[in-house]
Amino acid sequence: MQRIYLLLAVLTLSGLSLSCKSQQGNELLLEVKQLDKSYENLFVFYANLYDPATGGFYDSPEKKTAPRIESTCRVISRIDDNGLTNTIPDSLKQQWVGFLQSFQDADTGFFDDPNEHRNIDMRRGRALSYVKGAFRRLDASSKFPYPTIKNDDETEEDGLIHLKSVENFKNWLDTLGWEENPWRAGGTLSAQGNVISSLEETLQEQIVEAMFDFLAANQNENGFWGGSSLYVQLSGAFKVSTLYGVYDRQMPNANNILKSTLKCIREEECINSTWVRNPLNLLAVIKPYVAISEEEKNDIIKISIDNVLQFSRNDGGFANSLKDEYGTTDGCSQAIITRNALRDWVGLEPLIIPNTDSFLRTLQSAQKL
Repeated sequence: MQRIYLLLAVLTLSGLSLSCKSQQGNELLLEVKQLDKSYENLFVFYANLYDPATGGFYDSPEKKTAPRIESTCRVISRIDDNGLTNTIPDSLKQQWVGFLQSFQDADTGFFDDPNEHRNIDMRRGRALSYVKGAFRRLDASSKFPYPTIKNDDETEEDGLIHLKSVENFKNWLDTLGWEENPWRAGGTLSAQGNVISSLEETLQEQIVEAMFDFLAANQNENGFWGGSSLYVQLSGAFKVSTLYGVYDRQMPNANNILKSTLKCIREEECINSTWVRNPLNLLAVIKPYVAISEEEKNDIIKISIDNVLQFSRNDGGFANSLKDEYGTTDGCSQAIITRNALRDWVGLEPLIIPNTDSFLRTLQSAQKL
């Protein structure tokens, strides 16, 4: 009889434990759903950044100095992701295409926006990736051919000497400043993806192998790369993780990456909107190779919800930094990626952002069409 009572007690406690977990899961599900309230004026925010004189979009209502490649491509991506592309008048889409085409160099095939304050390797690599994506979404094409890099020492395109040989590439990797800023170093490296893909096949394969050899040899014990703060290391690891995804390779030391990511988001202050999104995308890459407990999962979701809401602004957008008063297209992109990742964590479909039809209405009322 005593054994029966003991068994009943164990079953009761197990049931209570499962009930608590289920209740906590339902609460997090509700919190993720309620996030959408912070996104209701997002497409009004985007519409107010449009510049009909150029066909491009500004990055922020605070920085209306010049429309940019990246801000324009971000808006196009969000429009397409939310099923609006077919509702946009062709004349308007052609303005966007013409704006992006105007940045292409006829000789090199690269797109270069002088208003983007990044080093040239990162700037041109990012611009090429952004514009290719935008043209694909708009069913458009570039005015000139995309870059093709030949293994020819006599034709050294400006800024591309590091892709002329494996030795040049190895030397270049050492110059990226991993200890000082692995986020920037990883970003510069990941931005080379589109450029590397244009190399002659044999050289491309050799450079890709050299890249992964370098990453394996220089990975920290904590699973990240380089020095600086933990969030900067994590962000560098996220940039690097995109390369493992592109080339379908397993990221090494996944368990250490998980431990370091959890330590970072639990203990460090999140002052940049990309620092909300980066852990989620990094974890998505290693998720198939690690065991994430229910407690860890709940912490990831809860902390991410609290963090992303810090960047919501009254203009309908999301800021890049906690100290920024206005939203930016970059901050909005980070917030949307965060929202969709969180919906995935709790088992919800991405769904479109609420109130998307406000985009065209706002343009029409402002007579920007």
